[in-house]
Amino acid sequence: MLGIIICLGILTIIFWLCFKVTGAMFSILFWLFIKLPFAILMAFLGITFCITILLIPIGKGCFNLAWELLT
Repeated sequence: MLGIIICLGILTIIFWLCFKVTGAMFSILFWLFIKLPFAILMAFLGITFCITILLIPIGKGCFNLAWELLT
């Protein structure tokens, strides 16, 4: 009986550890494949808008949005 309880405790710890590792991997993949490309796109759009004199405030807004995505 004690062996079953110890095995269930070890199994619980392993499942908890796998849950944490899987969540961390999903978080990294979300940042790498969704947030980073969108931030790069917004930075390039900000550079494009900052070249034109009238659209500089929109360009600054794009840079701010890109920075917020990365942090």
